[in-house]
Amino acid sequence: MKKSIFLLLLIGLILNLSAEMLWQEPIPIRQGVNIEWFRTGTQTADGCAIYVWSDTKLGERDLWAQKVDAQGNAVWGDPLLIDGKPDRQEDPMITMTSDNNFVIAWIDFSDDLDGNVYAQKINTQGQLLWQTGGVPVCTYPNVQISLNMESDNEGGVYIIWVDSRNPGKDLYGQHLNSSGVPLWQINGIPIANDIGDEEQNTMLPDGQGGLMIAYTYSFGGAEDIYAKRFLSDGTMAWQQPTILSNVNGNQGKVRMATLTNGEFVFVWEDQRNEDPDIYAQKIDLNGTILWRDPFIVFGDSGTENFASQLNPRIVATSDNSVIIVWEDKRLDNFSTDLFIQKISASGELLWDPDGVPLCVAEFAQNEARLAPDSDGGCYIVWDDLRNGDTPNDDIYGQHLSATGTVLWEANGKPICNAPNQQNSALVKISNNLVFINWMDMRNGSVGIYYQVYNSAGVAQLTENGQLMFWGLSGDAPLNNYLILPRSQDVVIIWQDTRFANIGYQIFFQFLNPDGTIDLEPNGIPVTLSTGADQSSPAAAVLSDDSIILAWVDARDENPKIYLQHLDANGNRLWGDYGIPLTESTPVEQKDPRVSYKADQNQVYIGWSNYDTFAGTLRFYVYGQMIQNEQKQWGPDGIMISYYPEQDFIYHECTLNDLKENYFSWQDANLTEYTQSIFTKKVEATGETAQGWPESGLQVSTYPINNWDCKQRFPVSTLTDEGIFVMWKDARGDDIENYYGQHISPNGERLWDPLGVNLADYGREQLNVSIADNPLFRNEIVFAWTENIAGMGDIIAQKYSLSSIPQWGDFGYYVVQKDSMQTAPYLARFNNGGMVIAWTDYYNTVTEESNINYKYINSNGSMVCNDPGGYVLCDAKKNQYNPMIAVINNESYAVWADGRSSGKTEILGLYAQKLSNETTAINDPVIPSISKFTLLQNSPNPFNPSTNIQFIVNDITNPYTLNIYNLKGQLVKTLVKGNLEKGTHNIVWDGTDSNGNNVSSGIYMYSLSNGKSNQIKRMVLMK
Repeated sequence: MKKSIFLLLLIGLILNLSAEMLWQEPIPIRQGVNIEWFRTGTQTADGCAIYVWSDTKLGERDLWAQKVDAQGNAVWGDPLLIDGKPDRQEDPMITMTSDNNFVIAWIDFSDDLDGNVYAQKINTQGQLLWQTGGVPVCTYPNVQISLNMESDNEGGVYIIWVDSRNPGKDLYGQHLNSSGVPLWQINGIPIANDIGDEEQNTMLPDGQGGLMIAYTYSFGGAEDIYAKRFLSDGTMAWQQPTILSNVNGNQGKVRMATLTNGEFVFVWEDQRNEDPDIYAQKIDLNGTILWRDPFIVFGDSGTENFASQLNPRIVATSDNSVIIVWEDKRLDNFSTDLFIQKISASGELLWDPDGVPLCVAEFAQNEARLAPDSDGGCYIVWDDLRNGDTPNDDIYGQHLSATGTVLWEANGKPICNAPNQQNSALVKISNNLVFINWMDMRNGSVGIYYQVYNSAGVAQLTENGQLMFWGLSGDAPLNNYLILPRSQDVVIIWQDTRFANIGYQIFFQFLNPDGTIDLEPNGIPVTLSTGADQSSPAAAVLSDDSIILAWVDARDENPKIYLQHLDANGNRLWGDYGIPLTESTPVEQKDPRVSYKADQNQVYIGWSNYDTFAGTLRFYVYGQMIQNEQKQWGPDGIMISYYPEQDFIYHECTLNDLKENYFSWQDANLTEYTQSIFTKKVEATGETAQGWPESGLQVSTYPINNWDCKQRFPVSTLTDEGIFVMWKDARGDDIENYYGQHISPNGERLWDPLGVNLADYGREQLNVSIADNPLFRNEIVFAWTENIAGMGDIIAQKYSLSSIPQWGDFGYYVVQKDSMQTAPYLARFNNGGMVIAWTDYYNTVTEESNINYKYINSNGSMVCNDPGGYVLCDAKKNQYNPMIAVINNESYAVWADGRSSGKTEILGLYAQKLSNETTAINDPVIPSISKFTLLQNSPNPFNPSTNIQFIVNDITNPYTLNIYNLKGQLVKTLVKGNLEKGTHNIVWDGTDSNGNNVSSGIYMYSLSNGKSNQIKRMVLMK
């Protein structure tokens, strides 16, 4: 039954992709690397270190590792891909095994949205030793998180995780042998699963082939701490767990170190008194308590100046003692310092009873990590804010002798104090070399850096560390991107958060018809960094393919709009930092809009300006016109939404749309508490056009003093007879429908003065998109989302310029499904046909959104063999809000793509080129036959072979028929060379280019003549 359901789903997926997308895969316009650093690293036996992280450089989140030496070399060359299955792999752990290899475990979301546990073994040469994709450690339904892992003494590992299969949170574990075979029950055995929650834990080998673990337990109240020991076969060594602490108050953040003779020391944060103190205890292999109880490492509760001691860390030293470091507020109630203590195996405090002040510099020091030296001392690294507090985090370190003597400079040695943030340091000792690494944002995005010290404390690498791996962070925020057509390509513009700790910037990229990009990957900024945020980009392409942009910039005291002019090649013409739109600096400027009047070579710019008018602060609409690189309306522009001085205080106006020299805005009447829509045409001189009121034309005469005069969000398009404006209107029933008005160039309302209700279903309407093509300004076509009982469907309508609906009284449904479809974008080809794309939530399994699309002929007929639309992108996670640019009869779509998302949503920008499958407006027949046609394979699904058929009509160019997997990797080339005209039939036997059988799954086959591609999907099911 399950196989049948799976088969139906796959068949549906294949049928969905029958329209022609012209590029084999969507093009990443802005795809970040988004490194997640988990402090995962280990020393090696040959004087190196291995570090593990996850990143999204391939789109989805994968796991990577790199080995580095003390000379700053990446030993494996390129990073090693540990796992690249679909969806995301994250939160890795690594441990060295007793056979001098390494096991990496992680949380894997490829086959379970809640996450499973997988593991992989690698050797010191960077080779995977277990199966590709790792071995499943736990695939039980529900959430598995928070890994812990240690080696056994036979080349295997113990892995512990927090598991939600039962009510509450429990600890489960698995023992893998050296080959990755699970030795305990499949999906793990319960390590601690009492009623209540067991979560935070600390684990080490017991020296006898088993493991010792301590964990926190709570049941409707404070946390207590227990310890258990497990033998190699998974049996518990004691009849009952040992209670380390179960007094009143929270005891948590337990950590552990191993001494000789089968003894273990635990340290924790203890809140049995007024504030947290640091406590410890030692037990043996039998679970016997060995130190006095309670054992206080340091506690000042009950004293006059008590303060918090927090987050202890512990390490065993080479002289069979332990060193404990903690965060301490005794000197500063707001910022933590670091104190440290050494305790002998017999429980004697060896250093100052109050602890040794490790670092008491200004601001906070925290997140310490330790590693032992070979002389009874230790190395410590921590995050340090002494150089200006956050975001000026730095990495500092110290070396303490066995007696607590500071061997590096007082208050710590600066390991890295480069600009911006460095944190999450890790220290490992390899052949008496001290490897320290950390997460570093000195360049705005996250990188991983490291430094090596010899035993004398001398740095072996460059000052502030050696870069190990770096990649773009941040994303392209939703609704802050544009796509605009140029003569031969498109430009994509977006707000980018890659330098979030420095300031968001506006970036852009040129995308060619063949899917290549002209600028460096991930685009270039419109200005150099100003150290402040840029947002709300607006732009227009000029007749010479240059671009004028406007955006809101926070570099000044108040938010202000700046401009840039980019030539056709992307060079900055108005300086590396742009120019301010106005010389004056009002309280705020926002809502920039840019429009180009090509016949006069005029660029119009509009915005909302917040400043003092008639003695009161209000937003009003302003405008500027630029011609021949010069501002034509003075240094500060002109007020568009002008009112007599006595009326200023009763209105607030914010700009919504600008088409050439027509400004449309929303006017809030502050006396009547109503909203209405105004439009105004302005001459090139800056004067109000003849026939238009100085304050703009109220597009609907619906009375402003009516309580239900709630008109919002106007959008507009030029027509052969003036301008069409439509808006959301709540009149009558307080449900917002779309209304429209057609206005002549002389400011005359051409339709009903009240406005025309464009399609009144008696339901809420939103997300309107108007098709705008200068060749078809004799009619008006638009689409919107119709809210049907909380679900959204997409409807399109055409109106004549005389207000007559052309597609029935209510328009035609583009898509109508029992789910949410929203954010339509409608664009028109030069043949009169249209393409519409939208965000589609029809995936009821994952509840994630895809991008779907359809074609619409000029008569309103839909061109699509699937009522739900073709799939433009159904990658993992959410895809949102497509936008489309048309060049002649080809379209380019861009959308916000969440395939890199994990713990938080990360949005990239992806693009795809679409064919035009509509019929020309003046030609009732189907367009001419294409140069080749790729047909659906048969059988499909198949096992083991399938026939791929295609028709060649043009033999000018050679053809290539390739097979790809879903990651876009070439599997096999079936055809390469010139072909005869006619029908061709090729058999694929399910093998790759090396003759190996490929696994079951979805594959793509692509036929190309070097000018265009056609792609279809097929399913191999064994």
